[in-house]
Amino acid sequence: MESPSFKQRLDEFEEILRRNPSLYLHPGKRWEYPWALERAGLEPDMKVLDVGCGMSVFPLYLHSIGCRVAALDWSFGKDMSQYIQRTLHYFRGDMGRLPFHKGSFDTVFCLSVIEHLSPSSIGRAMNELNRVLRPEGRLLLTTDYYKDADEQLYYGGAGGPFPVDWYFFDESSFRRHILGAEGWEIEGDLDLSVNWPDTAEKMKAYHGYPYTSVGICLRKIPPG
Repeated sequence: MESPSFKQRLDEFEEILRRNPSLYLHPGKRWEYPWALERAGLEPDMKVLDVGCGMSVFPLYLHSIGCRVAALDWSFGKDMSQYIQRTLHYFRGDMGRLPFHKGSFDTVFCLSVIEHLSPSSIGRAMNELNRVLRPEGRLLLTTDYYKDADEQLYYGGAGGPFPVDWYFFDESSFRRHILGAEGWEIEGDLDLSVNWPDTAEKMKAYHGYPYTSVGICLRKIPPG
């Protein structure tokens, strides 16, 4: 987050927030968004999908750099029509049945979303993300990550404590559900090692939870 490229992205996000104060930038996305953008290799006029976007700044940012953007969530909490532009559209839907044709997108972003599905729904979601990507298109995926997915975690920040009531991955479940999904190949190196005693304390101080995030770039394997 201290690198010049990350700082530049964060400044650009903050400017979008200044102009659109009803949008938000989640603390964890302050490293997930810049990381994903560095790995995505975006070019102007690319067709991109932001899955589970909520009311974040990210779709507007993607639009600002020249992408043709579809932003999807099952609920936005308010009317998003004021943000619609010629190359930015919002859709209501879920990851298990995406309302887009096969091969519609060059790049898909799924950033801290898939952990909010039940484990039994993750496979279908991964298949849908694959379906709507063009061959060799990229999926940039991040998710909550902890040493033991069966442990009960609690939020310890202001207003807490309260239990984490969504799914999160450990190395075993990440390898099974994400890396084990068919139709993908990893782009780049994979490192799932974490110094948990140090990381958990830093993360609790940063955003109230002991988990961190893991990010991966997956490329859709062409047919045949």
